[in-house]
This record gives sequence, structure tokens and C-alpha cells, in this order.
Amino acid sequence: MAKELTKQIFIIMEREMSDIGNFIVKKQCMLIGADPDNIEPRDLPELASNLSEVMRTFGGYEKARKIYSEIKKLENLDKVVEEEESEEKRNKMLEDLGMTCIFAAEWDKAFEYFNKLLSEAEMNKDNTLVSRYLRRMGFIHQERSEFDQALEYYERALEAAEEANDSLTIGQSCNRIGGIYWNKGNYDLAREFLEKAIKYALKVDDKRILGSAHIGLGNIHGDNHEAEEAIVHYKDALNFLEGTNEIYEMSRAHNNLGDTYLVQGDWNKALEQFEKCRNLGEQSGWVNIVAWADFNASEALIHLGKLEQAKEDLDKSMKIMLNIGDKVGLGGIHQNYGRLFHAKKNWVNMEEHYKKCIEIFMEINTPLSLAGAYTELGLALKEKGDNDLAKIELRRAANLYLHLNLEKQVKRVLGEIEDLD
Repeated sequence: MAKELTKQIFIIMEREMSDIGNFIVKKQCMLIGADPDNIEPRDLPELASNLSEVMRTFGGYEKARKIYSEIKKLENLDKVVEEEESEEKRNKMLEDLGMTCIFAAEWDKAFEYFNKLLSEAEMNKDNTLVSRYLRRMGFIHQERSEFDQALEYYERALEAAEEANDSLTIGQSCNRIGGIYWNKGNYDLAREFLEKAIKYALKVDDKRILGSAHIGLGNIHGDNHEAEEAIVHYKDALNFLEGTNEIYEMSRAHNNLGDTYLVQGDWNKALEQFEKCRNLGEQSGWVNIVAWADFNASEALIHLGKLEQAKEDLDKSMKIMLNIGDKVGLGGIHQNYGRLFHAKKNWVNMEEHYKKCIEIFMEINTPLSLAGAYTELGLALKEKGDNDLAKIELRRAANLYLHLNLEKQVKRVLGEIEDLD
């Protein structure tokens, strides 16, 4: 039976991810300690969680949901959990299934799993576990961009962690809260909680929290156009993450550091960081990281006047992103195509790609990215000499920045509009 189960899982992943499907299954089996040639039913809750996370990262909720649906046809996963004799293993399976449902956007079922675990942890007065499950439930709201509800759960998680006097759990909760405040545009509170996360993570030497929190602080400085401060935090993140298996966090730090060098106009340093990001993606099999590195590198190449090489990188990245369905990445790619055609003074193609990018950013509800795209399009139209249309796009940007309480950006865009009068 196990051999047939293994065969079916490989078929599912091959169908969705073609030649890298088998590699992904084998890699995730190794990570969870399962035999990639002989997958057992009891391996499925954790394997489904890992595969769904990979597919969500590569292609969004739709791909994750499809993979999970296919795996559920192979075994009754709830029954697999019920038949597990060890309470510890059974709870781990329930948590894995809860995380799988988050990645697959099966929100109600995810809440069902975590509510069950939370009730048991509360009954046992295990505040460390209570905090853990509350963070999971907060994450469900965060994934749905329900930041106020997410904050409520994360704050409850912090209270439980403090009652348990558990430094690791306190650090994890503070890191989550800091991320929420960053999403809400409240940079002062975001900084406060991220710094608190670092304080507690240092007590237990948790490299992942330290790396993630420093990336968060770098993002705050980056949003506020404080490039030097951002660079310090991204480098600190890389120092903490070096030697760990946190490939995704490391690639994120390299990518964000490269973005900061772009802001500074240091194109060659930016390219160095994107190359490191790309190498991590290739070594680990995360094709989305490779695609992100390629399209980000294209921006530096555009500024260096290497337009054909930039187009080659964009074309390669677009092919991957379309295959995996990464809408955030596709929005960024269209934005860079817009920059490319702006550099070529090809106004028709420039507007076409900026409008596609704006459409995607509206669909996935990323207001900061949307405001940036409106700003760029407005400035490009200004250069083209189409002042009336430029004003429209710049006003849209200013309204979004105002909504996000980003005063510096509002003043900058309003200044550009005044220049057009």
C-alpha cells in the first residue's frame, strides 16, 4: 500500500510541477524524516502541510488547495490522526493539518483543528502551547489580511507566553505583532515589538526570530527612505541566519538588501545581492526565489543601460511566475517591464505593463506596492508630456499614501503634482 501511496504522490506533484515535482517530494520527505521511496499514511499530515506550503509559496492558495485536495483523496487524514496512539504525535498531526488548511485557504477547517488543540492546551494549563495555537489562529487572519483580528490573537498569544515566562514564545509573539503593525503602517509600534522580539530571542539564541525581526526593522527603515539604517538591519539578519537552514529568510534578506541598494542607485551592489538570492534559490530548489532574483536584477540592469539583458531576465522570470501563478511576482514583473519600456521611450508598451501591474496589485490588495506603481506611472507620463494624465495617477498615489499614514511619501507626490501646475 505504501509503495502505491508513494507513486500517487509523485504523480500528483509531477502533474503540477513537471520536472521538479519529484525533487520537491523527495526534499520534503527528507525534511520530515520520511522515506521518499516508501511514504506511509502516518507521514501524510506533515507531508501534506509541507507540500501545501511549498505550493502556496510557488503558486498561491489555488495550487496549495489543489495539491491538498488530491492528497485527501488518497487517505482519510482525520482517520489517520485518530488512529495514532501517541497523544504528542496525534497533536502534531492535528497541527500539521491545521497549517495545511491555512496554506490551502480552508479557513474554517483550520480554525476547527486549532480550536480543538487550544481547548486541550487550556484544559492542561499549558500556556506555552496556548500561545502557540493562538499564534496559528492569528496567522489565519493575517493570511486573509484581517490585521485587526490577527492582532487580537497575537496579543492573547503574548499574554499566554508571558504567563508561561517562556522567552522563545514571547519572542515569537512579539515578532508576529511587529509584523502586523508594519502591515498596518504603524511603524513606531512595529519597531517597539520587533525590538522586544530581538531582546527575548537573544536570551534563547533563536536565529530565525533574530533574522526575521531584523528584516522587519530593515523594512520599516526602507519604507521611510532610511536606506543606511535598513542596510544595517539586513546585514544583521544575514549574520544571524548564516549557517542555518533558513534558506527562505536568507534569500529574503539578500533580496531586500538588493532592493535597498537599488534605492541608493548602487546598481552593481544590488546585482551582487540578487545573485546571492538567486544562488540560494537554485541550491534549494525554490524556483520562485530564482524568478524574484531575476526580475529584481532587471531593474538594476535597466539603470545600467543593459536593456536587452534586462529583458532576458524579465522574460525568464515571467515564464516561471506564470507557471507557478505567483501574482505578487507577476505584478512586480509587469512593473519592471513598465520601467524597461519607459527607458526605451516606448510609451504604449510602458502604459500597458504599468496598467497590468496596477490591476494585479489591486486584485491582491497590496496598497503600498499599488501606490508605488501609480507614482512611477505618473512620473513617466510627466516625462512623456502628458501632464493631465500624470496628475490623475499621482493623485491616486497621494491618496493611497495618505490612507497608509505615510506623510513623507504624501509630501513627495504632492510636490510632483505642484510642479505640473
